[in-house]
Amino acid sequence: MAAKKKEVALLYARVSTQMQANDGMSLGAQERDLKKAANAAGFTAVEILREEGRSGKSIQGRPVLRAALERLDKGEASALFVTRIDRLARSTQDFLSIVDRAHKNDWRIVMLDLNLDTASYQGRFVVTIMSALAEMERAIIAERQRDVHKDRREKGLKWGVDLGPKRMISDELYSRIVELRSLGMSFAKIANKFNAEGIKTPFEKRWYATTIKKYVDKGDKQIRPGEEAPQP
Repeated sequence: MAAKKKEVALLYARVSTQMQANDGMSLGAQERDLKKAANAAGFTAVEILREEGRSGKSIQGRPVLRAALERLDKGEASALFVTRIDRLARSTQDFLSIVDRAHKNDWRIVMLDLNLDTASYQGRFVVTIMSALAEMERAIIAERQRDVHKDRREKGLKWGVDLGPKRMISDELYSRIVELRSLGMSFAKIANKFNAEGIKTPFEKRWYATTIKKYVDKGDKQIRPGEEAPQP
């Protein structure tokens, strides 16, 4: 006879600077909503899992979520609660793989925004459709952005001349810097963190506290070679 699955709910909260700016869903707010929902569902044993400063583009870049999924598969918990579908996955492929794992290993996914639970066939069907629609919307936005860049090239518009200074790091990385600062991390610690993760800098071989500070102070849009002041 198979061992009984532990009635433990994992409450997964993830946030980036841009997410928080758009909808106000801080980690604290997510945790409060998740605890309330888990208690209402009958779970007295809950565990909060935080994923901070990580991209939602792929689950491969989120070690906390990957570890949670492994625990669920092993029967160490029986449910995964998230506030919104995009906190869990932002691609149909990732989302469907998580749903399939839940179905195969007999654990449930609960998403508060949709008021859906994959323990039911209806919930499984609806969240699959919603995930596909969300990915389609992002693809449409990306296609529009490519059209904008193509139009600029055809018109001969140049960054720094017709369009103002070009952003020197990705929006995602800039948002992560601001998010880590909002969590109280110093410029030096952020630089050390990026160096440890092997994140490349635009101009230098390493990140320095002064470099991070300039990206924040200048909004990342005016740093050019020679402006950085590396520390020995």
